[in-house]
Amino acid sequence: MSGEPRKPSVPSRLLLAGIPFVFLLWVAGGAIGDRVRELDTGEDVTVVAVSGCVEEGPPMSGRFPYCEAGWRFDDGRTGRGRIDGERVAEGDRIFAGDGFAYPSRSNRVLSLAMVALCGLVLLGMLIGLGVLYRKGRTRRRRER
Repeated sequence: MSGEPRKPSVPSRLLLAGIPFVFLLWVAGGAIGDRVRELDTGEDVTVVAVSGCVEEGPPMSGRFPYCEAGWRFDDGRTGRGRIDGERVAEGDRIFAGDGFAYPSRSNRVLSLAMVALCGLVLLGMLIGLGVLYRKGRTRRRRER
């Protein structure tokens, strides 16, 4: 036994590299599930009252524009909350459900597409990591 530290084995390196990808895939899957649920349960509603809008804050502040408003569903139910996005006025049609509201359905569809694309890229990177591991392992076997 020499006094040199032992290098970690390849499977442990693959595991250490793969854990963040798996975590990010899990997060992307949860975000996709939320967006699909909102698209499935939401409906177009009419804004009945706007209590105030906040324009975006200073650059790089992380504050985005939103309006506090109330809306009426077609079946007569009412809701109230924050509508993320551009300014809305009474009588506007928005996309809302229980616990969420957005200026339009297309905002959620675009968001779903972007999150799904990110998830596919992460999945592709994880598959690529596995392929590179297998190629390296095969090459090392041939060199022996």
